[in-house]
Amino acid sequence: MRTLKKILFGVLILIYGATHAQSVDFNKIVLPDHLTNISFEERLVQLAWNNHPANRIKLTNVSIAKQENKISKWRWLDDIYANGNLNEYTINRSPEGVANNFFPRYNFGIRLSIGTFATTPMSVRSSALKIENAEWEVKEQKLLVRQEVLTALEKVKQYYKFMKLREQTKEDFLIMYKDAEKKFSLGEIDIDKYRTAVQAFSAQSERVMEAEANFNGAKITLEGLIGVSLSDVQGFPALLQKLDSEIRID
Repeated sequence: MRTLKKILFGVLILIYGATHAQSVDFNKIVLPDHLTNISFEERLVQLAWNNHPANRIKLTNVSIAKQENKISKWRWLDDIYANGNLNEYTINRSPEGVANNFFPRYNFGIRLSIGTFATTPMSVRSSALKIENAEWEVKEQKLLVRQEVLTALEKVKQYYKFMKLREQTKEDFLIMYKDAEKKFSLGEIDIDKYRTAVQAFSAQSERVMEAEANFNGAKITLEGLIGVSLSDVQGFPALLQKLDSEIRID
């Protein structure tokens, strides 16, 4: 029996540890602004979170929910009222100094509905849940921002490599085209071989232009997320150098 209890206790410990190990630290999804010694990727996520209006809306919704929660806590004060009467009887007091009770200068009152005692706590709880929902939406937005930024960055890196590889191939076709042009001028090859070299170089030039368009389009998409030009982001030149080294043919 003791052995069974130990096993069950061990299983519970494992479940507890696994549950807590899988919880998300949202300060790591988007790093706080005071952290500056960070990777290029994390800097892009920071910029996207701080600059995109959609994220500001999510944060503002949290503030609105908190204000509504405060309002709901004090809404019962709407049932307390005070009135003032200004007329000939309240302005010109009786010469005998006797107050006219039919025309009091001030009225105070409280209207309490039985439903107030039930609806006020319910309204407070409901507004508290709205705060929680708004905060969860902020966390969800952080996950989406990180996913979108890093996915867009991978596209930039991919298309940059495509572009550079096609540029290298274009240089090879240019050499072959120049060689064919020289040989054709010397009569060493016929027009068909020369035309083939021209067409091959032209086709590769088109592939380079296509790769450049894809790269520029990927850059525009990423810059639309972060709100600034990639060339202005610290670490972008170093990233391009790293990509160049990965595709360099020795």
